[in-house]
Amino acid sequence: MFNKKILVLLLFNFLITGKAYSETCYDFIAGQNILAGSVCVAKSGENLEFKFNTINDFLIDEVHLYVGELSEMPATKKGNPKVGNFPYKQENINTNTATLVVPLSSIGNPACDSDITFAAHAAVFKDLGDGKLLAETAWTQGTRIVEKGNWAMSSVYTLECGGTGPGVGGCETAFAVGDTTFIDLGLSNARWGWEITNVLPGSYTAPIYAGAGQNDLSKGTHVGNLVYSYDGSSISVNFNMFSGFVMDETHLFVGTDHTTTIAPGLYGNQNDLNFSSSDSYVIGGFNGEPLFIVAHAVSCSLLE
Repeated sequence: MFNKKILVLLLFNFLITGKAYSETCYDFIAGQNILAGSVCVAKSGENLEFKFNTINDFLIDEVHLYVGELSEMPATKKGNPKVGNFPYKQENINTNTATLVVPLSSIGNPACDSDITFAAHAAVFKDLGDGKLLAETAWTQGTRIVEKGNWAMSSVYTLECGGTGPGVGGCETAFAVGDTTFIDLGLSNARWGWEITNVLPGSYTAPIYAGAGQNDLSKGTHVGNLVYSYDGSSISVNFNMFSGFVMDETHLFVGTDHTTTIAPGLYGNQNDLNFSSSDSYVIGGFNGEPLFIVAHAVSCSLLE
């Protein structure tokens, strides 16, 4: 018989949080090769939220969004997107952030873990001084929509519903706490998260926090620890969750310089887990140089 307590707690968690799901972030590219910010997508209740954030002094003039089959996207006869006809838009924004909300019902209420194609466009600009203005078109990093047309790109989001395992409640983004934020690195104006910098040979532990918006630990939950050991040639990294928490997936960046992206899917190392309490990586090929680490997980709470 189904546990009524679990049903009640699942419903309570959803009603209280409204959104207990992890974000997937994509680099936002201006002028084909300039990192202008990010677009983060997450399920929120019965909607998808697309959050546009710019960096490097770029501001948003307008945003346009299409979600669905590309064959039905407003386009020219050659297949180039007609962004002015996209169904979701904001114009005359002149700020560094914007949010568009798409009802799941408008795209046929896709099932959890379904792949959803979208095209996210913005007109961005920044003041270069001396009366000069740089204005560019921006798209999320993805696949070119038309091979021989303009450089417009589409991306794919996998619908993350959270709470899909037995006795699992809400899931949300978690990062190991480091000494440098994504904002410090100039990768975002709003996205929270940390990089651990200049790791020298030795053994270390860093707390893993979930839901720490604005890099404020008081807003988050300490869900586990990252234990890592570097011997100069290879690094062993272990995600260890506390009792009551599990992970649905992990992403790990390890490099000899700072990360250039806040999108976990581009960190180079990832594991899809079945609500595990631990995960580990071993990465080699180093020569004693200082390392830089970003450790991300989708953390889920267990229901009692």
